[in-house]
Amino acid sequence: MINRSKTIEFHFVANKILKQKLLIISKKLKLNLSKTVIYIIENMNPIIKKMQLIYKEENNKIEKINWDSHIHVYFNENNKKLYNKLKCIHKDINSYSIACKLRYLLNIFLKGIEMYGFSLFLKILSNAEKKWKDKIRFKKRWIKKRLVRQLSNYPLFNIIYDNNYTVYYLKFLN
Repeated sequence: MINRSKTIEFHFVANKILKQKLLIISKKLKLNLSKTVIYIIENMNPIIKKMQLIYKEENNKIEKINWDSHIHVYFNENNKKLYNKLKCIHKDINSYSIACKLRYLLNIFLKGIEMYGFSLFLKILSNAEKKWKDKIRFKKRWIKKRLVRQLSNYPLFNIIYDNNYTVYYLKFLN
């Protein structure tokens, strides 16, 4: 049963091929479609960081898809920060929609599984996560449970986020 007061429903459209592939993965993981999409978002963390720090305004065109199915993802209290992370990426790279970036992540995940297999692709992602920690160290600083983000080499301001990726503090650097 979904508690509507504590759950964020995210709806996006996709084509049937994408949805069918996600349903196949859902059966293998023994999860429903919504939890499968959340599982993919959690494991695609290196790609999400790369999208946020490097891609910026690349691939920022209106995406034309021949959609014929709907996908609903339900973010509860435990994984609400994933939704806020997607919103943060959407804001930072000034993209057309959150759904566009989510479909991009899902397609990369599916291509990775087709190329390498499920378990090997998850190992590749975990290795990439370790490599990103070194690269991001110069872009971000962790302060206890808060995050200070600095997106350029010549910063104009620092933004401190709390654990849910909401703005906690804004400091202008002159």
